[in-house]
Amino acid sequence: MQVKEIMHTATKVSSDISTSEAARVMDKKSIGSVLIEENDEIIGIMTERDILRKIVAKGKNPDEVKVNEIMSHPLITIDANEDILKASEKMDEQRIRRLVVTENGKIVGKVTANSIARNLRYVLASRSLHTQKDYTRPEY
Repeated sequence: MQVKEIMHTATKVSSDISTSEAARVMDKKSIGSVLIEENDEIIGIMTERDILRKIVAKGKNPDEVKVNEIMSHPLITIDANEDILKASEKMDEQRIRRLVVTENGKIVGKVTANSIARNLRYVLASRSLHTQKDYTRPEY
């Protein structure tokens, strides 16, 4: 199964908005991250975890901190045509939960650890079906 089959569309916000504004966007759309855009270019990603660790845990005011101050960058990407197992390995290596998906060098979405986990059983089961020996026919 390819990454493009399970990816999500990515929501973008401007780099100069406050963390609290971005959090409201995330809440309204029920998403856990937003891509950060500056001068029509994606420069980073901000996640719920960024808000928790870099704002809440440090006692900062989310109305005063801009998203570009807490975003994660550079972006870690994967090609839309890659296998989801490769995406899972990349997330594990990088110790992250989201990858930005690209196709022909352009950002087309994001894939999450949750979406991979939901589809992994299907992928593994279908692969094992293709490699299992057929015990219903006798061997000569």
